Amino acid sequence: MMCNRCNKPATVHIKEISNGSIVALDLCDQCAAAAGFSAQDHLPLNEILNEFVAAHSQLAQASSLRCPDCGMTWQEFKDTGLLGCEKDYDIFARMLGAVIEKAQQGAKHHTGKTRSQRARPTKANDEPDAVQLRRTELKRLQGELAKAVETESYEKAAKLRDQIKILESSA
Repeated sequence: MMCNRCNKPATVHIKEISNGSIVALDLCDQCAAAAGFSAQDHLPLNEILNEFVAAHSQLAQASSLRCPDCGMTWQEFKDTGLLGCEKDYDIFARMLGAVIEKAQQGAKHHTGKTRSQRARPTKANDEPDAVQLRRTELKRLQGELAKAVETESYEKAAKLRDQIKILESSA
């Protein structure tokens, strides 16, 4: 086939259905690039198969792991959500990392509750509790905003942006 624009050999073939009729477009690489169509690299079939086999072999290895102390397997952890002993953290470390990250909504560090501000001994130069809490909340919202933008959750990002503005204006 020849390019519809310049009569060079066509390498990009596009078919579009518009108002019930099929519109075919055959373009050479240069005309396709000029029209805004980019060539997509395709993985060879053997690479796809190798990745598939490697992924399944890792799953098989994970399912065969067993703690020598308590006898816990990865499948038992998945079923119960509980580990048997402290060595399980080391044995299942690679797989637990993904579970912990998912539970912490993408965070790689602890994001749960912290010690109360009142329980902490106060010094003369400490900020008032309300100011410290506002700063902590502001940092948390800014982190969530960054994640929302990264994952292209723009509605959530707009809500977080508005919350940040309100918090900053109340300072």
